[in-house]
Amino acid sequence: MTKTHVYVKWMAAALLAAQPTFAQTTDPAQVGVVTAKIVRMAPKLALPGTVVARNDSHLASEVEGRVAWVAQVGDVIKKHGIVARLDDSMLKLQYASDNANVARLEASLRYDGAQADRMQRLMNAAAVATSTRDQAVSQRDVDTAQLAQARADLSRTKYQLDHSVIRSPFPGRVAQRLINPGEYAAVGKDIVRLVDIDDIEITAQAPIDSTRFLHEGTPITVEIESRALIANLRAIVPVGDQISRTVELRIALNPGDGVVGDAAKVFVPSATPRDVLAVPRDALVLREKNVAVRVAVETGNEDGALVEIHGAIAPGERVIVKGAERLEAGQKVHASFAS
Repeated sequence: MTKTHVYVKWMAAALLAAQPTFAQTTDPAQVGVVTAKIVRMAPKLALPGTVVARNDSHLASEVEGRVAWVAQVGDVIKKHGIVARLDDSMLKLQYASDNANVARLEASLRYDGAQADRMQRLMNAAAVATSTRDQAVSQRDVDTAQLAQARADLSRTKYQLDHSVIRSPFPGRVAQRLINPGEYAAVGKDIVRLVDIDDIEITAQAPIDSTRFLHEGTPITVEIESRALIANLRAIVPVGDQISRTVELRIALNPGDGVVGDAAKVFVPSATPRDVLAVPRDALVLREKNVAVRVAVETGNEDGALVEIHGAIAPGERVIVKGAERLEAGQKVHASFAS
């Protein structure tokens, strides 16, 4: 709790006798009010965090070859969209060769298979020796194995040909171009960095002790570039760091809440929530006669736009949240509830 007294700026009638009055001829100021209320609030730890993308990948080549085309930095890529192409001329030639080899071996298998069947019939008629039949059957089996190998080679070449076009496994935007057209890409060579800027979250390290006050789905107050918002705790990674004694938190964000790389603050409870009297941070207090009076209070914990207070304010009393900039002690006001 803050020990220094601060002003919850304007209060009215019941304490008016103890305050200097403003000229009663002044027209009432227009102000907006809300009521002080009891809320559940807990002390907060402010943790540093970073906005990250759930999908942030360096896409690499699965085959080697000269790079023919690469997407530009900033390009938006759909799921399964093309991010780069390799020169596939040699692969097309290899595919044609493998296809021809399969056709040749299929023809050989048809002939040798028929020959093995003839030798079997002749052997049954005692017209040829068993060894002649066995030789024909062996040749048929060799052809079968060679055909299976040739078909595997054809499938491998087709796979390489298909993957000479590098596609995105998720929608995203090209953040880096890691190779340029004309360069040679080896297997595993990074081509582009692709980031899904619409699927973002905050990562932060929290003390292990604080996780007993958290659970997945808990609303968390976060601040990104001085903008406060409420986000849901998506995951608590239940593996603590042995040195820092912290665990990772992942807080889900909506598209547009931040930019990948933004610094963030994450406010997590450090104790069990309790019922406290709270008002908006810049509230001013108003009582029955609609006359402004200063009242000093002490502030405690904060929760979003609310701050805990201790002082001569009761639950249900009205506090000014709009129009307080030029009020004077004792000035009459015309109050309406702020939206």
